[in-house]
Amino acid sequence: MVELKVADDSAVAAARRRALAVAATVGLDELRAGQLALVATELSTNLVKHGGGGRLLIGDAVNHVDLLALDVGPGMADVGQCMADGFSSSGTPGNGLGAVRRLAQALHVASWPGLGTAVFARVARQGAPPTQDDAAGLSIAKPGEDACGDAWTSRVDDQAGAWFVVDGLGHGSEAALAANAAITQFQRGQTAAVADVLQAVHLALRHTRGGAVAVARIEWAASTVAYAGLGNISAALVNASGQVRHLVSLNGIAGHNARKIHAFEYPCGDGLLIMHSDGISAGWTPQRYPGFTRLHPMLLAGLLYRDFARGRDDATVVVARTVRP
Repeated sequence: MVELKVADDSAVAAARRRALAVAATVGLDELRAGQLALVATELSTNLVKHGGGGRLLIGDAVNHVDLLALDVGPGMADVGQCMADGFSSSGTPGNGLGAVRRLAQALHVASWPGLGTAVFARVARQGAPPTQDDAAGLSIAKPGEDACGDAWTSRVDDQAGAWFVVDGLGHGSEAALAANAAITQFQRGQTAAVADVLQAVHLALRHTRGGAVAVARIEWAASTVAYAGLGNISAALVNASGQVRHLVSLNGIAGHNARKIHAFEYPCGDGLLIMHSDGISAGWTPQRYPGFTRLHPMLLAGLLYRDFARGRDDATVVVARTVRP
């Protein structure tokens, strides 16, 4: 995803232009591209008027474009009321979130007084199949860098879901090359046992600068997660009560320094799997966000990025539900 800082009306116009450029990349038709532009405009305008400024993240996929608006403003006491057409807290017509709800194919909002707001909207190709809402993630380059040295991917079927995160050593284009090599290898061998997956990735990164890597596979029927990590990728299971269990990653650098790679198995009931690179501080807690486990995974990824990104490295957050919908 790309990140745009939105502090004034000129940034609103820039966000609209960037959204249209992404629409062209994805191949949205004229109608959907226009809807995306309007959604980007409304979300950015809300950041300026109601959030005191913030950031807009824009990401593209095969069939859709995602927008994630994040601010640390006063927040909303009643999200449902604020989404109703005609409601305004600043004397404007009050059609911002109401318009987004009509234009986007998905809209999710999280906001609390004093904790700011996160809004996730998706605009999809006409006729595109519906997307699952059980997992999401984002990777953002270090400020000032064009290439992101972090990456993530997944594979989900009726038996299991697997999520893979890589943090290329350092940042910039060389880190991105290592991350891309790791993603390619994961996609080749993603159905193997997680320790074997990581071993293959380790060997594939020998001619790169290497990186930290981790893979988690949830077996739906058994309600277990098999996890293997090498380096400073953090992973945790959060149950429905908000209790956190951190998963074990071993020391090392994939491609250069790895002892025997071990996988660990954990029980997982109804809850969340959260994985992130060390561009995100590990100091987050579910208790900070009321209703944490009920939030859309993209909202959770955005909130953790907004509040815990270190700001001096690439950053990745992946959030997945541990029960197949």
